[in-house]
Amino acid sequence: MTKIMGILLFLVGFGCGSSNSAPYSTSTSTSTSTSTEPTLKLESYLSWCSVSVNGGGASTDATRTLSVSEGTIVPLSATPASSVFVWGYWVGTDGDTSASHDTAQAATVTMDKSKVVQACCPFASDPSTPCPAPTP
Repeated sequence: MTKIMGILLFLVGFGCGSSNSAPYSTSTSTSTSTSTEPTLKLESYLSWCSVSVNGGGASTDATRTLSVSEGTIVPLSATPASSVFVWGYWVGTDGDTSASHDTAQAATVTMDKSKVVQACCPFASDPSTPCPAPTP
């Protein structure tokens, strides 16, 4: 009887182990995701900046996501969306190398991986107020 119980426990345990292996292999299969192009997520904090990509039309969209070929250098430019705001800085551009960020209104992003870039145009009445960090 003990031998039969041992065999039953082994079979039940083996069955449980087999069912657990399928989700593991499915969740680790990333062959399709690694072949996709990097994405560039552009944020205009609260739509306070008007952002142009590669000389195209400017947009005040709060968030835009673009697929960009790896290795591409993406030119960006930004202006305040209205006279209520002033130009502040970029976060996440090639020129964002210090705590004061990239203060040039024309900037670039080199797409060596997916990136998030934020344009910050604070209120003209309080231009030293920083924008919160971009959302990943």
